[in-house]
Amino acid sequence: MKRIILVITTLALACGLMLGSIGSVMASTTQSGEGRGMFGTVVDVAIGDNATGTGAITLSNVKPSNTAEGATTVEVAVTDNTVYHIPTVTIAPAWQKWTDLTADSQGLVENANRVAILLTDPASDRIAQKVMIVPAKGLHRYQHQLGVVARVEGDTATIANRKGEEVAVALGEGVELEAGQVVVLVTEKGTGEVQLRAVHAYRWEHMVQRFEGYLNGSLNQGDFDKATELMKQAHERHMKRLEALQNRLEERNRVQAAEAVGNAMQYAEARYAEAMQLREQIRERVQQSGWEEWRAQWGEANGTIASLNTQTRTMTLNTESGPLTLEVAAGATIMKHGNVYAFKGLKAGDVVEKARYRIETSKAWYIELQ
Repeated sequence: MKRIILVITTLALACGLMLGSIGSVMASTTQSGEGRGMFGTVVDVAIGDNATGTGAITLSNVKPSNTAEGATTVEVAVTDNTVYHIPTVTIAPAWQKWTDLTADSQGLVENANRVAILLTDPASDRIAQKVMIVPAKGLHRYQHQLGVVARVEGDTATIANRKGEEVAVALGEGVELEAGQVVVLVTEKGTGEVQLRAVHAYRWEHMVQRFEGYLNGSLNQGDFDKATELMKQAHERHMKRLEALQNRLEERNRVQAAEAVGNAMQYAEARYAEAMQLREQIRERVQQSGWEEWRAQWGEANGTIASLNTQTRTMTLNTESGPLTLEVAAGATIMKHGNVYAFKGLKAGDVVEKARYRIETSKAWYIELQ
């Protein structure tokens, strides 16, 4: 049986659900206050041009009801720029254009039962910007299982799951694991195979750095408090799951794996304490000067990436006012079409719609690509 592993920390999973939840997406409104989000039962999905993904989705039982304007059904256009998300299926990246979806994923969209749609602005145009498939209960194709790496021997890792069972998993090309690393196994329900199309690894360290980026990049009290609360929630969930996993492993006498989880818990607590210390330092700086003066210390730029240096994490933008070189912070948030990107995913020629950076240090904490 072919087995490949998706390595992702439980924190990444939790954060992905919180930071990219459909609830926040569907709450979006236009500048006039018009709602851009809608849920509905799929009547028909008609992709007229499979090469581009243009077509229409017809919905019934639309919520909120005022978006239907009294009609029994609502037709929403999908274009070559519409992106789709299928929970537990589209993983890297989470949101994909029609042409990037596999044939199986396209089939899941065409046979969807319910969807949540974010419309473009203005919403009255009825054009889908994002479409999220809402799987029927019990019909999720994949199942996620929390586990810890007990040992690694060659290209095989032994994972102890939360039931205390040990699962031997063949490592896909490019996957590097260490004993004690907390992982989530993605299992296909139909075959029972642990598998993945695109292997990607998230470390706890990277996720904490991202939260630190949110704190550094906050330009008002609301954003600052929201970042703090999300970080606190993610940490509490992470620790709760690790503790439950450790207890279960101890019950099953999986001593080595239980010790590995204990080490992971100690590191997580220490790293969280460092992040909270950073939060306190930022709070004190803002308290002295106020948010208005804090915002004045930030600049925004847009342009085309002329060059990148992965060693120094710097990028040079060609802007209207000339070249601008910025250092991209380790915890910087990089977004493209609603997906989070890594610095190594940037390339010369990419168009940066917005880069937010500290003027004093020329360090960028938020980058949005077209």
